[in-house]
Amino acid sequence: MRKKTLVAAALAAAVCCAAGCNTPAERQTVPNTEVRDLTVRGEIRVGRAEERLVKECMAAKGYPYWELPVPGVDERKAGRYVTDDVDWARRYGYGRVFEERGEEIRRTDPTTVHINKLSPRERAAYNKALDGDHRNRMSTELPGGTGTVHAPRGGCANQARSTLYGDAEKWFAVRKTIEGILPLYGRDLMEDSRLTQPVARWARCMKEAGRPFDDPGRLRQERVRATADMPSAEAHRFDRTLAVLDATCAGKTSLARTMRALETSYRENVLKRYVKQRAAYRTMRLHALRQADDVRS
Repeated sequence: MRKKTLVAAALAAAVCCAAGCNTPAERQTVPNTEVRDLTVRGEIRVGRAEERLVKECMAAKGYPYWELPVPGVDERKAGRYVTDDVDWARRYGYGRVFEERGEEIRRTDPTTVHINKLSPRERAAYNKALDGDHRNRMSTELPGGTGTVHAPRGGCANQARSTLYGDAEKWFAVRKTIEGILPLYGRDLMEDSRLTQPVARWARCMKEAGRPFDDPGRLRQERVRATADMPSAEAHRFDRTLAVLDATCAGKTSLARTMRALETSYRENVLKRYVKQRAAYRTMRLHALRQADDVRS
């Protein structure tokens, strides 16, 4: 079944970086000649429009469908390896509230509840109307020859994407390429010697604050273990306190700034191999934004 989760914590930052997204609000109109990346708010508008289109398509086929919530701006900041946004850390810690909300949505999603009440034959018909025919699949290679991904053709999900992006199959291939480049540079980024000193300074800062960790990755591992058996409210308090220290040290020691600069450099170098795909990705997303504004209005 076509599923969107409210929480995309671990992937949000990688996808955002691969797409080159940013947070300021975009202009009200998008000229056809302008090629740029979408803002986060633009992505949200497109996501909501896609849900609306799927609902309308399913209704036309005689099926109910309930629109899924689309992650907001703050939620899309969760899951980053390191951040210096102290205000965000003070409000959300490490994003536990979004994880819990996502779990609640998965348990109570009216569409899923409805599907689970159907007979096997009815469920198969519903899923085909929504997702398409799994016997007729589109395929594309992932960047760097890391594998092949498949998705069914047809269905309301693809019809919605065709309305927004112009061509659902082309969008599938382009998106999987541009949003799938992280494995091509992730290891090199994390092992870059230019991070050694900032990480060491961050570790000293954390130790001086009474929280000795060798690096942000170790902190996150220990945080998961420490909060595993805590009641939710206690875990939230623990997370917020630790996250504020983490973000404060990441800002004071330039770790977050260095990480962002290096990630941008690595990403841009990899994207040079995919000039046509990146241009198509940007153009199709801008087309989707224009279509989304029409849908939502």
